[in-house]
Amino acid sequence: MTAWAEEELQYAELGDVRRKKRLIRLVSDLAAQPNVSVPQASGNLAATQAAYEFWQSPYIKPEAIASCHQRSTLERVQQHPVVMAIQDTTELNFTHHPGKRGMGYLDNAKARGLKVHSVFCSTEGGVPLGVLHQQVWARDIANVGKKHQRHKKPIQDKESQRWLTALAATQTLIPEEIVVVMVADKEADIYDLFMLARRPNS
Repeated sequence: MTAWAEEELQYAELGDVRRKKRLIRLVSDLAAQPNVSVPQASGNLAATQAAYEFWQSPYIKPEAIASCHQRSTLERVQQHPVVMAIQDTTELNFTHHPGKRGMGYLDNAKARGLKVHSVFCSTEGGVPLGVLHQQVWARDIANVGKKHQRHKKPIQDKESQRWLTALAATQTLIPEEIVVVMVADKEADIYDLFMLARRPNS
């Protein structure tokens, strides 16, 4: 698992080689045992403490970690003439972690957590290539119960803008000679999305 993590995160730029090594160790440990707790995956007290210190560090930016994976994903994408760009939204439910700050309401208005919209790339045959684009946000709790007002807003002020943003990011990042097939469920059945300008291979 360590060799895979080293290759996947080779482009990580965290300002210090020790931070990069810690990131690789963290990803390797957690990927090897995704069903266990951080202390169990870390293996010992020192590694567990180092993991929590890494996450709390002001020098570690999520964008820096995501961008190195994105770059590795693009390298794999460029090896294929046709790529599936699969968009979908999910929720991270932290309702049972009341101490967590910055959470919003979820599809169940009583639940608290984050919304995540991703573009996951794969080959035509379904072989995973990686996450190309991702948007994470917390819904404003003040908007609970105002769902019926959304039809009055322009698309750029709605959550549904995420579909357009993700398609635009996909077309910008993937080279034009590659055929990109966007895949989405019925939630993406939006007039503005279908009318969005596309390049010939999209």
